[in-house]
Amino acid sequence: MWPMETPGADGYEVGEPTTLQQIDEAEEQLGSRLPRALRDLYLTCDGILDQPGQWWVIWPLDRLVEGTQAAWNDARLPRPLVAFGDDGTGDPFCMRADDDDGSLVLRWSWIDQQVEQDEGSFTEFLDEWCGGSGPH
Repeated sequence: MWPMETPGADGYEVGEPTTLQQIDEAEEQLGSRLPRALRDLYLTCDGILDQPGQWWVIWPLDRLVEGTQAAWNDARLPRPLVAFGDDGTGDPFCMRADDDDGSLVLRWSWIDQQVEQDEGSFTEFLDEWCGGSGPH
């Protein structure tokens, strides 16, 4: 199990862990595997809510599936990017589904239809946006 220290920090609420079966079903619906870092995160918690801002920095798993499929279907997000959360303004955080290491997080711009910012590794992303000194 992936070590989860950041979520649950002051100002954050975490969802109950998902099961391997729920993750397998989500991957089946998407037609692709989630990066290992996301799989591990969802086994620890089903989303991370920024309580002061009242938005899901990391979406619950069902919203990940729904949001990613909708963005793929509308051609607003290229495959193999998987949207798994957002920055509070609606621009999603994404990872490449085909990156088994799953180490790079990108913020996608809906308006420009391109990467807005490289958020670094998944660990750096969690530190910045889910309990670190991030822009909340």
